[in-house]
Amino acid sequence: MNLPNKFTLARLVLTAIFFVLIAVARAGDIALLIASLLLFIAAALTDLIDGWLARKYQMVTDFGRVADPFADKILICGALIFLLAKGHEISRVRDWMVVIILAREFLVSGMRSMAESRGIPFGATYWGKLKMLSQNFAVSFSIIYMMFSIFPSWAVTYLRVVTDVVLYLTTALTAMSGIVYVARAKKVLDLDA
Repeated sequence: MNLPNKFTLARLVLTAIFFVLIAVARAGDIALLIASLLLFIAAALTDLIDGWLARKYQMVTDFGRVADPFADKILICGALIFLLAKGHEISRVRDWMVVIILAREFLVSGMRSMAESRGIPFGATYWGKLKMLSQNFAVSFSIIYMMFSIFPSWAVTYLRVVTDVVLYLTTALTAMSGIVYVARAKKVLDLDA
């Protein structure tokens, strides 16, 4: 197993620990939420590292092409589901946002699988990378909001607005990247035939 794939597996382990921490964390539980946030950021950074290493040193493998996007989706979709379970007032995550993001992820994964089964490369695009970056920011802001949401102040009100804006923009970017991938799949996979 090469180094990029080890980073992918590390992301899955960090993700599992993050899920445990975020599941037991409560609003205002600063220490536990900081630990959750740091684990989430560490897991997200492994995505940048494994991709960079794989491309720079020509270490792309079949395992990595499957496991890397799988690990990304587990991290982001799982994080959003756990945050949604905390309640909208606590995390600012709304159910319809999670539905849109999950639908996009399932759709693109299906198209990627179809392309791979036909031997057609179907890697990430600029839109996909921008979507992933925005999702990382959205989850991070949601966790930060959870830290301070129980302390009423003008700063928390401001943080709530910023968190809402980031979540709405992320949902819009996710939907837009899904549309871009569908258009690309239609052309590359000749879906009209």
